[in-house]
Amino acid sequence: MPNESPLSGLRVVDLADEKGELAGRILGDFGAEVVRVEGPSGARSRSLPPFDAEGRSLYFASRNSNKLGLVLDLDVELDRDKLIDLLARADVLIESEKPGRMAELGLDPAALSERFPHLIVLSISDFGQTGPYRDWAATDSTMGAISGMQFKAGVAAREPLIPPAALSYDIAGIMGAYSAMVAYYQRERTGWGQTIDLSVLEAVAQQTDWSFSNGSMNEAKSIDAPQTRVGSGPVYPIFPCKGGYVRLVMMAPRQWHAMRAWLGEPDYLQDPIYDSFLGRMQILDALAVVIGDLFETMTHEEVSFEAQKRGIVCTPVLAPNEVIDNDHFKSRGTFVDAEYAPGASGPIASGFFELDRERMGYRMRPPALGEHASRIEADFWSDPRPAPLGARPDPSRPFEGLRVLDFGIGGVGVEAARFFADYGADVIKIESRTYPDFIRVVMSTEMSGSFASSNRSKRGFGVNLKTPEGVALLHELAKQSDVVTENGSTGMMSAMGVGYEELSTTNPEIILASSQLLGDHGVWSNWIGYGPSTQPIGGLVYLWDYPEEGLPAGGTSIFPDHLAGRLLSITALAGLIRRLRTGKGGHASVAQAEGVVNMLGTQMLKAGLDPGSVQPRGNRNERGAPWGSYPCAGEDQWVAITVRDDLDWKRLCAALGEPEWAQAEQYSTTEGRFAAHDEIDQKLIEWTRSTAKRTVTATLQMFGVPAAPMYTASDQLADPHFQVRGFPRWVDQQGLGWMAFEGPAFHTTGMQDITLFEAPLIGEHTREIASGVMDLDEKAIEELIAEGILEVTED
Repeated sequence: MPNESPLSGLRVVDLADEKGELAGRILGDFGAEVVRVEGPSGARSRSLPPFDAEGRSLYFASRNSNKLGLVLDLDVELDRDKLIDLLARADVLIESEKPGRMAELGLDPAALSERFPHLIVLSISDFGQTGPYRDWAATDSTMGAISGMQFKAGVAAREPLIPPAALSYDIAGIMGAYSAMVAYYQRERTGWGQTIDLSVLEAVAQQTDWSFSNGSMNEAKSIDAPQTRVGSGPVYPIFPCKGGYVRLVMMAPRQWHAMRAWLGEPDYLQDPIYDSFLGRMQILDALAVVIGDLFETMTHEEVSFEAQKRGIVCTPVLAPNEVIDNDHFKSRGTFVDAEYAPGASGPIASGFFELDRERMGYRMRPPALGEHASRIEADFWSDPRPAPLGARPDPSRPFEGLRVLDFGIGGVGVEAARFFADYGADVIKIESRTYPDFIRVVMSTEMSGSFASSNRSKRGFGVNLKTPEGVALLHELAKQSDVVTENGSTGMMSAMGVGYEELSTTNPEIILASSQLLGDHGVWSNWIGYGPSTQPIGGLVYLWDYPEEGLPAGGTSIFPDHLAGRLLSITALAGLIRRLRTGKGGHASVAQAEGVVNMLGTQMLKAGLDPGSVQPRGNRNERGAPWGSYPCAGEDQWVAITVRDDLDWKRLCAALGEPEWAQAEQYSTTEGRFAAHDEIDQKLIEWTRSTAKRTVTATLQMFGVPAAPMYTASDQLADPHFQVRGFPRWVDQQGLGWMAFEGPAFHTTGMQDITLFEAPLIGEHTREIASGVMDLDEKAIEELIAEGILEVTED
């Protein structure tokens, strides 16, 4: 019997267009009733590529399922009145207009919040509602450049690679859904709505990887560390094999030992120095040859199967059609063959989330233009939402009073728990010295910048779960907790005695939030890996590449680790919202590779409809030309310039001073510019390569051309917009010194600023938690420490 949808009864009015459209779809995936409002000529996103054979936008299709369709012309007073009438009965409004546009229409978010105090008003904009770049023109590609998503992708000898899909705008949509759900959870306690200012830039910058925080430590110490592209690099190398490629990752000594055994235990690899990654760096080239000789005799799936059987992290590089046809994804129902437009079907990514093994995803196709007008204009949402009583409360922490136990390692479970900590929950990091979080000790100390970034604002609890007493103590702690996060290998939590079956027996209201590489069920569910291991199998390595054939360029970003953490936080929050209504807990889960697949959902749908048509494009884009990354003055300095249409082209020509070369008749049309893309690029490079990237950007922005500098972490730390928005948050972190943590993706009128304090050492707060939460007396605590069951920070 299906579970009650977590957001059943939530009413959403969705005005988002192009950027953030995924927010309303995700709310709909969880059961909300979403009304997609478009103008008389349809949403802009209906005109965005790729298209099916009938010219219907697959961009629109993949972001607007589970929505009802309504047409309103907001330039007309009568239709604005209809919208306002709808808002009186709605819970959430989502809009993505340029800052100030809603006020021009008489729909200022702050005024709407005052008029309808129950209403949650989510505004998604490229740079936020404030700051020096507030009014910049942007595209998904320029946001990828300035957010830090681009600078690690590609090889040093060539241009950096823009992400191959609308990652920036879809990440903003994911964070938009999260912010609205947090506000709704808070409203269930206070009765009051609020306004939310969500910046695409900050949403993406805080989840590229750990570059920002790690780079800040170098800045604080005045260390000039290189921040450039090295392809897949030595950590996440890609190897050719028969008819394809694989990504191999060997981090732990046991993985190296398994690889050595596979190679036949040659004498020259027996030196113990090679047990460490830094030791193997000394023989990297020779090792690549030996491993390459072994792999070239097998297909990419054969290599991956054998490696995984041996406990080695390895995943195949799959093209989009291989992803759709993959046995594991079929066994999980990752795709559904369903309508994406009236009378038209194809393989649709079924959704990011599962709750109690039930997919929270596709339920109905996207609407035709105005399809549900008669239904909505009749007796729709008949009862207005009641106004809250009393005075509007002061901003508060929405998760205050919640307790989260964080079993996470690396970047997924820990990021999910971090988001609960940011907004007020008491998050307890569970570790032991025998089994610490591997990111904590990656630098051979008890603290690393990456660990500190993802584990800030948490308390540390040391416990030995290899003992029955340690497991019993964890169950006592679970009785006082609301959420448990974990991203260990499939079955690990159950093997320790703290799986969902065991925890829910102890506490029927608890939410277990789990994320595994390929999910906790399916024919390959026992596969192991890290964030970058999902990129090949999800289709991202294949598409995020130069168009020429050969070894995929790759990149060193750990994306989608941080994204998967946010997805896991969302589905855990969905479980908490359901618990408010039902009183029962649940098992929330996210398959990390499905995060990649769903982010590439548009490309997957296109590939399913036209097999083989979706290929790497480098920095070219179907939307317009010229489009790409262009070199600027200085070493490895770049700017992203994107021309969407003829108007953008005219603006670009004006910004360049109407040069004679740009007057060619061929260039006046999009088709002509596509045909002449190479020669236009050369002309642009002649201008950009002698000019600073910020100067190029400023010049083009004066004329309204979407452009942005490619930023590294150092660039972001020094940038005035990041600073004005309060994104860098400097903390004196024990064991490391001063470093900057990422600030929030959104600012609200109803929530306090994020909670922020340094990350804990192992067992730093064990005594405090054992006493204050578990009510153990001092004698019992010290005995447990003496017996090695509880662990505390070493002096």
